[in-house]
Amino acid sequence: MSKIRTIISSVAIALLIISAGCSAFAGGSGPSEGTTTPTQTLEPTPDNTETPTPVATETESKPSTTEEFETETEFITEEELSKAEKFEKFDEEMEFLSRDDASIEGEAFPENDSYHLTYEMRDTTNFTKTRDDRLDPLWTYYVIVEKYNKNDEQDHTYIPDTVNVTFVTENGGVFETTYIKYNWAYKYYTDEWSLRVFMGMYGSTTKEGPAYHENGR
Repeated sequence: MSKIRTIISSVAIALLIISAGCSAFAGGSGPSEGTTTPTQTLEPTPDNTETPTPVATETESKPSTTEEFETETEFITEEELSKAEKFEKFDEEMEFLSRDDASIEGEAFPENDSYHLTYEMRDTTNFTKTRDDRLDPLWTYYVIVEKYNKNDEQDHTYIPDTVNVTFVTENGGVFETTYIKYNWAYKYYTDEWSLRVFMGMYGSTTKEGPAYHENGR
C-alpha cells in the first residue's frame, strides 16, 4: 500500500515537473516570435516611387512659359519703337520703291513729323525725263500711304506727315523744291479727291531754284 502511494506521489511529482517544463517552454517561445514581428514592419519602400511625378509635371509646364515670355517680348519690342525708328523704315521703303536708276538721299525729322528727300534729276534739258523725275517722289509716297492704310494691322504713324523734296541737277544745283502732304495722298486713296486735284495740289507747291534758269528757261 505504501508502494502504491509512493508510485502515485512519484507520478504526481513527474507530472508537475513535465507541466512546469512545458510552461517554461511555452514561455520561452514567446520572445522569439516577438523578435520577428518588427522585422516585417520595416519596409517603407512604396513612398519612394511617387517622387518622379512632380518632376515630370514641372518639365511639361516649361514650354508654355517660354512661349508666353517670347510673345510678351515681341509685343514689348514692337511697342517700344520710337518715331525715329519708324521713319527709318519709311526711308528704306522710299529708297526701295523709287525708280531703279534714281539717285536719292533721305533724312527724317521725327520731331516735326517730316522727311526731306534730295532727288538728283537725270537731264533737266529733256522734258520727258524731267516730268518723270518730278512725279517719282509723289507716286512713291502714295504707294506707301496706300500700303499702310490697306491693312488694318498697319500703322500709318510710320509715314511722315510732310515730305519735302529738293530736286537737284547733276552738278548739285537746286532745280526745284516741292512738298507732299499725307492728307492729300489719303484723300486720293479714299476717292475723296480725283487724280487731277491730287496732282494739282502737288504741282502748286513747286518753287523754282537757282539751277532752273541755268539752261535758258
